[in-house]
Amino acid sequence: MARFESLDWLRGLLALSIMLYHLTLWELVPPDASSTLGRLGVYGVSMFFVLSGLSIAIAYHRFLQGSGSVWRFMVRRVFRIWPLFWIAVLSVTAMNIAITEPISIKVIALNLTTLFGFISPSSYMTTGAWSIGNEMVYYALTPLLLLVYRRSRTLGNALVASSAGVGLLFSQWLLDPTVPLSRQWATYINPFNNLFLYAAGIAIYFNAGQARGLLTSALLLIAGVAVFTVYPVIGDTVHIVTGWNRWIFSAASIGIVLAVYGTSLRLPAWIGTPLVHLGLATYGVYLLHPVIFKALHLLAPDLARSWAGWGMLATVSVLTIAVALVIYHRIEHPMVLLGKRLTADRSSSGP
Repeated sequence: MARFESLDWLRGLLALSIMLYHLTLWELVPPDASSTLGRLGVYGVSMFFVLSGLSIAIAYHRFLQGSGSVWRFMVRRVFRIWPLFWIAVLSVTAMNIAITEPISIKVIALNLTTLFGFISPSSYMTTGAWSIGNEMVYYALTPLLLLVYRRSRTLGNALVASSAGVGLLFSQWLLDPTVPLSRQWATYINPFNNLFLYAAGIAIYFNAGQARGLLTSALLLIAGVAVFTVYPVIGDTVHIVTGWNRWIFSAASIGIVLAVYGTSLRLPAWIGTPLVHLGLATYGVYLLHPVIFKALHLLAPDLARSWAGWGMLATVSVLTIAVALVIYHRIEHPMVLLGKRLTADRSSSGP
């Protein structure tokens, strides 16, 4: 499958924004709903879900043909997700043992198998890992979503609309806009609250194709960026995930992905090449920056104190990107290729 460089650029920028959001939260001033960084800290993950649904549809809409292909699809997803996830889980386990705060065997097992997304979504072991649990749930639902779309685009769109109806239940009733999001986090990270975003990515593939005018893409991108920069919301981030703001920001997120998908934009090599590499390292940047942050405080507490603030933000950022790139080339990509080889019989190629 040919890579869409524009999607890699977006992935990389989103991973970077989420890392900066967390590091700013931990080292500087907590970003709130009024700041672009605060909004991206929440909806950067939402755009990842949309990108994931779109990418899976691109890669697997022909691959998933019958029951035999379903297990091969899940094996490939395991080989893509588990290696880096295991590194993160085992690193956190070791650090917790070192500070005599061991984690239960049950929680470790739920994380190593990524079953926590199905059983206990809030039992993740490192910041941001909840979304990986959500993703595994969505992968399990993917064969159904693709099957329905292949049978009828109308039925597929109806199924996506139904998932949005479930999301509406969360935004309008299950989440309370008067209570900080941190106190309702377990409700927010329920896989069914964000399912419509993943489903929307699949819907983009089956409805939009790749043919869109430059003007349409530009208008979508401008509108999406405007929501994240100037749309008036203040206070706790709960205000951007509840009520109608939830749908304004979700529409902006979907619109940005749609605008970027399949664009013919070409960037100068000095910009495009680093963005492509950052895109390749996205999973590692997203998952490892909390691990590296914690490791630095554990292994070099004096340095962490003396470099507190901008120094730690810069140090963790550079280290994370470097480590993520090494792991991608040495572990992630080889494991993806191994997963393909193990499931090559009677299957077409996929990521």
